[in-house]
Amino acid sequence: MIDLHNHLLPGIDDGARKLEETLQFLRIARQDGVGTVVATPHMKPGVYDNTRQAILERVAMVREAQRGDDAEGVILLPGAEVYFTADLTARARAGELMTVGDRGRYLLLELPYQQVPMHVDDTIFQLKLLGITAIMAHPERVAYYLEDIRRVEASVRLGALTQVTGASITGRFGQKARDFARDMLARNLVHVIASDSHDVRHRPPVLAEAMRAAAAAVGETAARRMVEDIPRSILDGREVELPEPAVRRRPRRGLVERLRSLFSRS
Repeated sequence: MIDLHNHLLPGIDDGARKLEETLQFLRIARQDGVGTVVATPHMKPGVYDNTRQAILERVAMVREAQRGDDAEGVILLPGAEVYFTADLTARARAGELMTVGDRGRYLLLELPYQQVPMHVDDTIFQLKLLGITAIMAHPERVAYYLEDIRRVEASVRLGALTQVTGASITGRFGQKARDFARDMLARNLVHVIASDSHDVRHRPPVLAEAMRAAAAAVGETAARRMVEDIPRSILDGREVELPEPAVRRRPRRGLVERLRSLFSRS
């Protein structure tokens, strides 16, 4: 499996603090069946002012520490979780943003948890014009999408991908996130499942349990695409072939119910 969202680089954001903890992340991931991990520290101006160069240097340091350790069996690649800002497109055009695998093709994009940002779909479109596909990080925990799941579909139809956190599918982030994630699964709106791991105890770098939960909902083949095939295409810089979003319509009301509704308004 491939984990595209993981905060394991030491001392660079709110994830792992020390190098030994980073190595423990990688050992746990390996035991769970994860063969490749993309390190995605926050790029959030004024909070985590991580640069592409700083991330590359930290990844190189961890790779060196992996040698001779049980963590050596996991491939570590660079990336970032880029926070949504008004000047995001300009920063992308200037080459300031770290993309997934540092390939310049896919960008893991984080929206605010509570505030509803402006021009989300326009930003997705503008990134597309630059040859960059946005991967929307954990939409099942973001207010903008939680207000209306049709916004997820709109973003996808504009060319964005979605990354759902595995712990949301299994219910570890609560019922609201779980129900939204499973509704996304039912609508063919989940493209990648990742751990979004921040520590080794409460938010560990594991995917197997979430993959099994997704398989119970959409089948083994579809679930494995979300942790293997689609992440591999992203890392290879290839276009991802997506299933058409499934439109869920309200069931047609019966005659009695429609008459009752009509008379209740009169």
